[in-house]
Amino acid sequence: MSCAALPGPRRVALRLAPLALAGALSAGAAAGCDDVSRFSTADGEAYCGAITLGGAFRAGLSPRVQMRLWLDADALDGPEPPGALWTYEAPDGATPERRLLDGASLRPIGALAHDPLSRLELGEGRERNAIYAVSASDPEVEPLLAILSLRTDGSVEVRLLRPGREPLASGEAPGEGQRQVFGNFRLTRRTGTCGF
Repeated sequence: MSCAALPGPRRVALRLAPLALAGALSAGAAAGCDDVSRFSTADGEAYCGAITLGGAFRAGLSPRVQMRLWLDADALDGPEPPGALWTYEAPDGATPERRLLDGASLRPIGALAHDPLSRLELGEGRERNAIYAVSASDPEVEPLLAILSLRTDGSVEVRLLRPGREPLASGEAPGEGQRQVFGNFRLTRRTGTCGF
């Protein structure tokens, strides 16, 4: 029996077989393309950048805050910290310089590896996203979460957040180290330590 004589549904299935095989091969190739090692910083390198300036995209952080990231991308899924974060807020007339994070390790959250959040998707242009805990340089300040996004253009995005405490029953605002924090930083690879 020739292909021309096959009933309709089988003829369609035979024509689609090469497409299914091509799709399976490209899916396998994509799985092998999960190599993010090119995002690792070498000795004397760091990712550097500033916070997004728009007030609607920022809480608890000044528009003067800059960030530095050291990253070993091969360790993103391991039990050890794959990098560290620094922040620097330049002084102005009213406040001295400030370093919320000073070499804060990107601490893996073990149980997260078994949750769908470990493969968080944040839209096009992001190859890989990961969530870590970071401790502030001042031990009295509550820890934060850092959400890293490795971008297809070679940059790294870091979202820094802390939910913060509710205002006290008396209506007083929580202390500075307990307030809500959100900031989005777009970082690019540079030689040196970002000037701070």
